[in-house]
This record gives sequence, structure tokens and C-alpha cells, in this order.
Amino acid sequence: MVNKILKPVVISLILFAALSCSTTEPIEDKPGRRDYVWTIDTVVSPTNYPYKTIYRLWGSSPTDLWATAGGGDPAAGIFHFDGKKWVSSADRYEGKYLIPWEPNSIYGFGPNDVYIGCEAGRIYHYDGSGMKEIAALTKDGHTDIVFNNMWGELPLELFAFGAYPNDQLLFNGSIIGHLINNKWTMLNTNGLEGIVAQLYRNKTNSEIYIQVIKYSNSYDTTFIYQYDDGQFIKLYSTIWSSHWASISLISNEVYFVLNTEIAKRINNQFKSVLKLDDTNFYERIWGRNSKDIFLEMTDGLAHYNGIDIKYLFQYSQSNVSIFDSAIFDNDVFFLLYEFQTGLSLIYHGKLK
Repeated sequence: MVNKILKPVVISLILFAALSCSTTEPIEDKPGRRDYVWTIDTVVSPTNYPYKTIYRLWGSSPTDLWATAGGGDPAAGIFHFDGKKWVSSADRYEGKYLIPWEPNSIYGFGPNDVYIGCEAGRIYHYDGSGMKEIAALTKDGHTDIVFNNMWGELPLELFAFGAYPNDQLLFNGSIIGHLINNKWTMLNTNGLEGIVAQLYRNKTNSEIYIQVIKYSNSYDTTFIYQYDDGQFIKLYSTIWSSHWASISLISNEVYFVLNTEIAKRINNQFKSVLKLDDTNFYERIWGRNSKDIFLEMTDGLAHYNGIDIKYLFQYSQSNVSIFDSAIFDNDVFFLLYEFQTGLSLIYHGKLK
């Protein structure tokens, strides 16, 4: 077990630069544009499970996107977009994407460096030629682990996280797997209870922040923790009602969604960035910088440009959620799920 992550220490030789260069102010964030042209793809499986729910989206570029879906046939649970259309792992590529375990999460560092987190604690790696199982992790004897999500900074440092079911069959057994120097270890998650949904390291202070969702038979609770020297320090919690809490990584900085407020963590305190009272804001945000933030609303997708908030599109029906996104310089992709139809949709916005 590993119960400690050493914060990265960067040693810079700056004497010469200090003597020869004058200090410059940081470049101010520019307001994000809104002139997107939108197209919509319906992503379905060619097998007998046409309504597999796609939960995760990742891509190295607008012409190399991946998605993973849970439920049904695991052989049809991986999808790929080449810039023209989406295809399922059960449809093409002569089996080089096929895996025997249900895929639940995905993250990568390049088109030939992609990781898939699966059920049963399995992790696969795609190197451009095919999928290879690289880990079968357990936690305290549990093999029924589900990796709900993944995130990493460097090609050889990756976190895979999620949960396993407890005695009440609720996924509240928290797990965090850590890959570093080609070796996987399971972090000591004593003190956590719930599915680890998000994990990011903040660039400014090198702290790791974690979102955990604890399920119960009566209500669900979201917790936000700071991971420091093997300890989980609770920063915030809320019981789900019409809003939730979450974290997002924007320009290598962690942004906190605290019900109807977006904040950053400065000097061990939450500092408000944007208040969203009296709006239809729901719970998730994504973005490129502090003036280019996408907001999930109950009725569509809105955008904050540092000045005001305007809708980019609105749903044609109710009960729709945005599960994930992939943000590039001129292209954005949002993964939507329609609960009424059971369809997974990819909204692709391209700047004019």
C-alpha cells in the first residue's frame, strides 16, 4: 500500500534569467468566443445493445476521440471518432480494440498511448497496435472494483479511481490506483467512503483535490477533499438536492463547484469566481481558462466569457445530462445522455 504522494518539487536555475531579463506580467486570459457551428452525432452499438450508456470521453485531437460505455456486451463498449464518424469496437479494426471486461473510464496522453479502466480492477493500454491488459488491481481482498474515472499529468503517471460495493451493495468502497514508474499501487483510502468521481492536481499549489460521492438508500452526499501527506482533509460537503458539488480542471487549475458558486482554492480558502444564483445552472463546468467556461444548465449548455453568461444551445426535451467533454483550441465535444430515449449524443461545436 502507498499512503503518501510526494508533491512535485521543481528546481529551476534562474540566476542568469534574473540578471538578463526584466520581469513581465502574466498574460491575461482572453474571453472565449461563442460563434460555434454545432453538429450532433448519435452514437450506438452495432450489437444487440443499441442503447449502451456512454459515460466517458477523451481525445488527443478533434480527429482522435475515444468513448467508453457501460452495460451490455463489453466487446461493444469502446467507441472511436476519426474526425468523420464514430465506430464501435465491435464494428471494425479487426478486434484490436476488443477487451473481455466492461470498460468504464478512459484517459490518454496521445493517439497511441491510451488507458482503459474496466470492471474487476482491470486496466488496459492501447499502444497503436492493440489493447493489452497491464493491471488487475484489488483492494483489501476486493476484486469487484470498478474504475469510474481516470486522470494523469505525465505519460508515466496516472490515477484510476472509483469504488467497489459494500455489504449493502452500494458502491461506497473508495479506491484510487496510482501508476508511476510503470508500477501500479493502491493508495490507502482509509477515511473515504463513496465512489471517487474526480481527482486533479492543482498547478499553483501542487495540491491534489478529490470529489467523492457517497450513496445511500435515502440521499446522496458529495464530499470534496484535499489529499495531503496520506491524509484526506474534508473541505466541503453537500447533500444532493437541485444542485450538487464537483471539481473541474481548467488550464491546470482546479475549479470548485459549490452548489451555485464557482470558486478557486487560494491560501487554504475558497475564493469566489462566479455566482450562479437565479440561473438554471446544474452541476458541471469545463473550460479553457477563467474567461472561457462552459456551464451545464438544466435546459442546455451555457458559456461564461468573463463578462456575462449566454446559452450556446438548449435541449429539445427535458431530463438530459452532460456526462463528459473534450475541449480543444477550436473544437469542443460534449457527451449528452437523453434519459427519455436512452440515446448517447455527441454535440460537436466548431468555431467559425
